[in-house]
Amino acid sequence: EVCRIALYAELSMKILTSCLFILAVSSSHAIQADELGKPSPDASSRKSTLPGGAVDPYEPLNRMSWDLNYNYLDRYALRPMVHAYVDWVPTPIRNGIGNVTENLNEANYFVNNLLVGRVADSGTSVLRFALNSTVGLLGMVDVASDMGIQRKSMSMSTVLGKATVDQGAYFMVPLYGPTTMRSAIGDTVDGLYFPYANMNLWTRVAIWATDSFSKRARVVDQEAVLDNALDPYVTAKDFYLQYEESKVLDGQAPKPQPASDAEDNDAEVDRYLDEID
Repeated sequence: EVCRIALYAELSMKILTSCLFILAVSSSHAIQADELGKPSPDASSRKSTLPGGAVDPYEPLNRMSWDLNYNYLDRYALRPMVHAYVDWVPTPIRNGIGNVTENLNEANYFVNNLLVGRVADSGTSVLRFALNSTVGLLGMVDVASDMGIQRKSMSMSTVLGKATVDQGAYFMVPLYGPTTMRSAIGDTVDGLYFPYANMNLWTRVAIWATDSFSKRARVVDQEAVLDNALDPYVTAKDFYLQYEESKVLDGQAPKPQPASDAEDNDAEVDRYLDEID
């Protein structure tokens, strides 16, 4: 009973911390907008046309990281391993590995759904975690989905997006991949929840690597999209930013960019998002 009370107390503190964090970020965002006032003509011309208000101020450095990740690490190391994994490992086992890492995020979904007022979805996350962690063999089998209890994903980055926080600066990180300022902050907060809070660094790294490898395997069929793109860096950036913003919009596609080549990417983006989901 004492352990249960302590667990509830810890969870309550983390929910309160998350609420205060969102309030602080939103207030800072609003104050900054008020201080800027009406943008000048020059500032208006530099306004971001990327989804979710993202900007790419470090594009030269990001392109260097992209070249390392895409043209060397992925092409000569990760891609051959992923193709062997897809060719030789049965689909049920691959799905089971992805289910285990996804099951660990149900505690995040529980808290984050509460923060956006989705109490029913929050309860669904608790029920899914209980079922899949027990009957589902530590999450290997998604028993909850088989019973019609679907996953209600909600990351802290999505919560911040719903609080009108822009995606911010875009980064292509060596070895890690794409992220934004909002995603980096959200992932950090999500790492404060159970069970990640009780893991050491190397366990977290192992889970992240397994999850990343599993997600990379899911998009094998989409490799040709990047390989045949005129500018793979821009295409990958658009895919990532639109995917992140579609979660804020509850699965709806972000508003089309005013850029001249936006229409050419729409069909490719839709196929890519469907493959990830």
